[in-house]
Amino acid sequence: MDKYEKLEKVGEGTYGKVYKAKEKASGQLVALKKTRLEMDEEGVPPTALREVSLLQMLSQSLYVVRLLCVEHVDSPSKTDGSPSKANLYLVFEYLDTDLKQFIDSHRKGTNPRPLPPALIQSFLYQLCKGVAHCHSHGVLHRDLKPQNLLLDKEKGILKIADLGLARAFTVPLKSYTHEIVTLWYRPPEVLLGSTHYSTGVDIWSVGCIFAEMARRQALFPGDSEFQQLLHIFR
Repeated sequence: MDKYEKLEKVGEGTYGKVYKAKEKASGQLVALKKTRLEMDEEGVPPTALREVSLLQMLSQSLYVVRLLCVEHVDSPSKTDGSPSKANLYLVFEYLDTDLKQFIDSHRKGTNPRPLPPALIQSFLYQLCKGVAHCHSHGVLHRDLKPQNLLLDKEKGILKIADLGLARAFTVPLKSYTHEIVTLWYRPPEVLLGSTHYSTGVDIWSVGCIFAEMARRQALFPGDSEFQQLLHIFR
């Protein structure tokens, strides 16, 4: 990773950390998504492998964040017998904000204002194109939310990111886990425990995101699965 200079940490979650960085040779800004690997386990975690393989297939689209390369970095071996660690870095194109931050900037502060309808229309069109691209390649995203939609504000471009929960689907449908999609954007059939679902789970999330852009606040802000269902049915 000597060819990159880390500038700042821009995100952190169960998956690891995301850094804004600069490629030293070209000066190009990139995003580094770091995943720690415990080398006493059975190699690279399946979630990381799945994300890499799906990104390599999908990121040729203008509407999906582009994966530039994957770097595997070994830590120095330890002398105390504890397992050595390694890091997997996914190197992405860098975008300066996400839709959640963008909506918040219009909702808070001294000059709260609605998003222009033409901009909502443009973002929704790009989101639908990105989701259609995923679905046409047999992939469910399963975690669409404003935080996972990256924006280039100057160019007005929206891109789908974070395919950590994504998976390929087949016909006939297999049984999948119902522990998907951040609660506010989770469809009722999944909240009710369905393990057989399809592209509709992403379309529900798209509808929630559309409403959030128009309202500048979440449509169904439940704090439990039960309350989430009550919000929806009301």
